[in-house]
Amino acid sequence: MRIKKVLAVFLMCIFLGISLCFADIYLMQNNEINGLIEENHQLSHQLEVLKEPKDGVLYHGQLKVEGTDLVDCNREKFQLRGISSHGILWYPEYSNYRAIRTTKQFGANVFRIAMYTEPSKGYVNLPKESIDAVIMAVENTLGADMYAIVDWHILKDGNPNTYVEKAIEFFDKISALYGDNPAIIYEICNEPNGDTSWEDIVEYSNKVIPVIRKNAPDALIIVGTPKYCTNLQGAVQNPLSFENVLYSFHYYTELGQENYVNTLSGAINRIPLFVSEWGISDHPEGLTLASGFVDYLNQNNISWVNWSLSNKEENYSLLRPDCKHFSNWTEECLTKTGKFIFERLKSY
Repeated sequence: MRIKKVLAVFLMCIFLGISLCFADIYLMQNNEINGLIEENHQLSHQLEVLKEPKDGVLYHGQLKVEGTDLVDCNREKFQLRGISSHGILWYPEYSNYRAIRTTKQFGANVFRIAMYTEPSKGYVNLPKESIDAVIMAVENTLGADMYAIVDWHILKDGNPNTYVEKAIEFFDKISALYGDNPAIIYEICNEPNGDTSWEDIVEYSNKVIPVIRKNAPDALIIVGTPKYCTNLQGAVQNPLSFENVLYSFHYYTELGQENYVNTLSGAINRIPLFVSEWGISDHPEGLTLASGFVDYLNQNNISWVNWSLSNKEENYSLLRPDCKHFSNWTEECLTKTGKFIFERLKSY
């Protein structure tokens, strides 16, 4: 009987030893498998980077402001260049994936999503429709490996404080969705105008930017300036205390060369700038002025976005009113403005 007990204990020890051995083998194999999975993820990411042109989010990553320069994740100077949508609820068909991808094929690396606050087709009256359209445009832009500017497009409301609570609501939703995504840039007030002062914009920014920073601590933020983003004096004299902030300047060629030279020369070495909207007017010198303007921005590494990707019957549109295509545009689809902008984008 005693021999049987000893034998049972002996066999149990052998069994436990084998079990522990297999457990060790399993853990070793599991660790090796996890390591291989992680290595596969890294190789897949590197492959995606190699497949894409070296001008997208996969390659340049999180952008930031250093001094007055925009730099990429490698701390190399970087310039964003692209096109803005028109009102996202007015011309939603041009924010489809293939349309945005077509702008990339021409040379763009950023797409600006203009969401009007009002009138009828804006966030104030159509919040759900507006935010759904913005999300769809963002997703299409991300799919094209491009940076996306989410633009709170104030215009007729003049002072951004008019709908500051709505802005807080909107940016809280978007930044909660995309807080850790390096591709998303937040433009918090398109064109402050009327009697809006720089102090008004500071008051507004101090309410809205912390909401974004709560969810997206590293994101770039573009802040509008008075008089439809043509007056930079307040920002130069009293810049905001937040990091990774750029100040927007807007330009339309009917204003002439002196307008942008005089305004930008006084700010270019003082604050980080971003031309988040500019357009080509219908007059004989339009294209000549546009060429000089783009050269000036490129020489000074200032990022720019042209207005606008639509077929609206106005000179600023890139597409002809009779254009029936929503992507892969041929020269016959483009206005003079469209031909110029796409040619300049292709030159990079």
